Amino acid sequence: MDKERPCELNKKIKRLKTSRDELKENNRKKTLQNKKLRDRNVEITTSRDQWRSRSKAFELDFENQKEGLIQQIQHAQEEIERERKRADEERIRADKLQSEIDTVWKKKSRT
Repeated sequence: MDKERPCELNKKIKRLKTSRDELKENNRKKTLQNKKLRDRNVEITTSRDQWRSRSKAFELDFENQKEGLIQQIQHAQEEIERERKRADEERIRADKLQSEIDTVWKKKSRT
């Protein structure tokens, strides 16, 4: 085997060191980028979880409001129905009274 000259060996060593340093730098950059991506992923996951919990809270609140409104509507409809029945009863009573008044007037006018 031929012996390499010291000058060439020094050049090879320098190239190897430079290559090694570049690899280390690239690895550092990739590590930093991965850390940023992991942090961003955690942030997105946390934000999503908070959004979901708020969404569920709003959904429950809307369901409660919906139930309350449905009950109010039912009570109002029941009250309207009661008022209709009262009005019908009053109308029937008024008709009976009117017919009684008419019969009394007819009797008076005959006599």
